[in-house]
Amino acid sequence: MSQLPFRKKLLSLLADEIEKYLPQFEPYTSDYQIVLYACRDFERWIEFKWVVTDYDSVYDKIEEALRHEPKAFKVLLNFWVGRWLDKWRERVKVLSTKPKLPPLVLEKIKKARMLYREIEHRKELRKMVTTKLLGQGEICMPEIIAENLIVEEIAKRIRSADPGSEFAIVTAIDIFGSLSHRISRLHEEKGPLIYLNIKPYTL
Repeated sequence: MSQLPFRKKLLSLLADEIEKYLPQFEPYTSDYQIVLYACRDFERWIEFKWVVTDYDSVYDKIEEALRHEPKAFKVLLNFWVGRWLDKWRERVKVLSTKPKLPPLVLEKIKKARMLYREIEHRKELRKMVTTKLLGQGEICMPEIIAENLIVEEIAKRIRSADPGSEFAIVTAIDIFGSLSHRISRLHEEKGPLIYLNIKPYTL
């Protein structure tokens, strides 16, 4: 089975499992966005849990599990969806409009995002932070949380929002080292880490 049709099958399986937890969930409406988020996160979790080294192998592993142990896989998927929904409620806050922040903060975040795009080994940094988050049980949108944490850490190192302001950053490893301790204690932070400006089903 090729990757694209099999991804559609996984999306369907995830929609069915989410609906078991949320009877009012309507997967073929705007609620479908939730299924897409869950699918991407399940792919990342499989890569982490089953030590998959490349994207194409994710579906090879899932297809093999479904073919040889379909009942066990569906039990696993049901358990994962339950945990994922719990994490969604804890870490994601859905807003109808973008949150309003002070102009100085917005400027620092904007500059931090620009600097993040210029960091050498940026992709490797995000992957390391994402893996660390998964290891701490952050299975809901870990890649987005990773990017948010990285940008936040960079913003802390910007002395001001002026174009010529100094920026104290060494390497991607330096950023990861600064974030590693916080991620290890992230379970103590009970609250949202992601703000989405969409209107899906309220979980």
